[in-house]
Amino acid sequence: MPRIVRHATLVLLLSVAAGCQGPRYYEKEDLARPIMKMDEDPALLHWLQKVLYSNEGAVGGVGTAGGGGCGCY
Repeated sequence: MPRIVRHATLVLLLSVAAGCQGPRYYEKEDLARPIMKMDEDPALLHWLQKVLYSNEGAVGGVGTAGGGGCGCY
């Protein structure tokens, strides 16, 4: 392997490794805001769970919705 290729590979690997770090202490404040949560909208989540309950014909262990397979409470 030519010497220039080895040096170029080493520089590339070092530059990639330098970018692998977590957020700084002053960036964590922005990441902790409620808008940054990966959770879905509670109303949408409730609707999706109700659809699942209706398809399964039983309550899936989340929430208190009961009823048959028709989607009724």
